Amino acid sequence: MNNVNGVNTNNGVTTLNPAEMSQQDFIAAVYLERGEMLDSEVRRIIGEMDTSNQYVDTINTLIGKANVAEFGTTNYAATTWSTSTTANNSNVVLDNGYGLNFQPDGNGGTTFTILDAEGNQLIYQNQTLVPVPVGTTVDALEVGIPVMSDMTFILDDGTEITFEAGTPDTAFNSTDFSGGLADITTVTITRGNQGLTITGVDTATPTVGAPNLNGITLDANDNDGYILLEAGGMHAWEFNGSGTGSITQTNPNDANDQVTGYFARKLAFEQDLANEFTGSIPFMTQKEIDLLTEELRISYVDASGTGSLTQQEWKDLKQDLINARDNLNGNNQLQTVQLQRAMQTYNQNYEAMSNAQQKIYSLLKDIISNVK
Repeated sequence: MNNVNGVNTNNGVTTLNPAEMSQQDFIAAVYLERGEMLDSEVRRIIGEMDTSNQYVDTINTLIGKANVAEFGTTNYAATTWSTSTTANNSNVVLDNGYGLNFQPDGNGGTTFTILDAEGNQLIYQNQTLVPVPVGTTVDALEVGIPVMSDMTFILDDGTEITFEAGTPDTAFNSTDFSGGLADITTVTITRGNQGLTITGVDTATPTVGAPNLNGITLDANDNDGYILLEAGGMHAWEFNGSGTGSITQTNPNDANDQVTGYFARKLAFEQDLANEFTGSIPFMTQKEIDLLTEELRISYVDASGTGSLTQQEWKDLKQDLINARDNLNGNNQLQTVQLQRAMQTYNQNYEAMSNAQQKIYSLLKDIISNVK
């Protein structure tokens, strides 16, 4: 930033002597000093929001773990799911408000939507799974999860939905990140010993099987591939401890460059992965323990002392995690309003400085004209 009689944003000067400065320089210095304070306020709010968002991501991961611990061993005496099929529409109703709808995509294949009880959606179209919050629209390239290999999405109640991917139309090109996308051919849904399968998803007429009690066998026979955990709704998913929207990958063409967005997700999922989600009771990482004990001050029981909570301990902790997430989301809304106001004041400050400078310039111009 340019110096104004020795005053700039880097020298820490806060006291101005108008007797030693021209009127124009004094006014500019005052506005610059005020702008520096407003800039600090904007950065402070953004920093707090970023920290809060990181906390929410970690809490969502913990809630997912609690759900896996609580519901991962569900056993049914009879099926509780239902299906229905019409000429161009098939529906699957699961437990706890979850459901799926299948319909032709108009291009010889099938599109489908997975919904939760709140109306959030995970939409499959154009070889991409698109998380959509209720009542909103999104850009598929900004939030979409590319289908390139087998993937399993674990719902909050422990339901596993496995997407079996076909052969990509064209091989993935790591130079420009093109190709590699594949159709979903089969969807397998299991929860404990209940399960069903939808085949022919890459055609316009998929076959929806009836719910049955062979879920354990179905799960064992399928490759789960990449594991993603629901993080508060169909619109939010975690992979390897972070939200899918936050995935970064090292650029294979430049080790010093980090790829983000849709291309980062393609890099993350482009390799075939043989993997089986066991549904065993998860454990806390040290980072998660530190967040609960040092930052959020959430008390919980851990008989092991190492983060290996029992099923009941996870269940007892879950509501406190949900409350903490709700509080952080509420604070985020307030911080967003504060940021908008701070940005508005920041912009108004520099607009006022520009207007003041323009008025002084016009006044001096008139004075010079009169002297002539």
